[in-house]
Amino acid sequence: MSDERRQHYRVSPSAAREVRVSIRDNQGTSHVVGLIDISAGGVALACTVDEAPHVKLMEEISVIFDSDRLLEPLTIQSQVRHIKVSDDDINIMYGVRFVGWAEQRQRLAPKLRALFNEREAVRVDPREDETIDVELVINGTARSAQGSLRDISVLGVGVWVSTDDEPFLVAGKPIELTIRLPESEEELHIEAEIRHMQPFGEQARLGVEICEPSAGATSPRKGITGYVMTRQIEIARIDAERRRAMESYYRSN
Repeated sequence: MSDERRQHYRVSPSAAREVRVSIRDNQGTSHVVGLIDISAGGVALACTVDEAPHVKLMEEISVIFDSDRLLEPLTIQSQVRHIKVSDDDINIMYGVRFVGWAEQRQRLAPKLRALFNEREAVRVDPREDETIDVELVINGTARSAQGSLRDISVLGVGVWVSTDDEPFLVAGKPIELTIRLPESEEELHIEAEIRHMQPFGEQARLGVEICEPSAGATSPRKGITGYVMTRQIEIARIDAERRRAMESYYRSN
């Protein structure tokens, strides 16, 4: 089982901006995409339906990672294994498996680690012009606190809180978070455990790990995944537009 266990890599908000991801289809056409999830065996990618590449299930493609931290782009031969359109028909997600991973593992794993810090999920931060409120309630008490979202993934949440609440937010304590993500009609109720707290002046950065929901409770995973996908697509589009603008500038000068 240990040999088959997937090794995941975290894509932090900063890394998502430093790493550019695209796919190249059988016709040699490249398409910029957003990175949703990555592991040693494959990757989940997404883009808007309007910008979707014409690829089919089981089709072989190339996934290309580009970064200033690499001497040259990292290209991995891959195969499309899943294609899923979002419920609102706006975005489309591709599940892609790296081809021949067993043979390429030793060659590629160090390069992947150079790009991504090891963790277990993609996390994103809110847009610069938006504040997402978070309500925190410590289980078993009437104590609550208000904060704002710093970053989120399907495995954990980062929240900015006041240092006045620091004495009550202790590592190891169970906690419930209530968040309404942008463009979502429903609030997410997230059962979690406090992992760490780091003060920054009058604010503190709280890190919590998402727990499995109690029996009968609704899992927040779908809502979080949808938000992560939307933000990664936005980031990819902004980066592509910025690169095109820079290339145009240098060509004209």
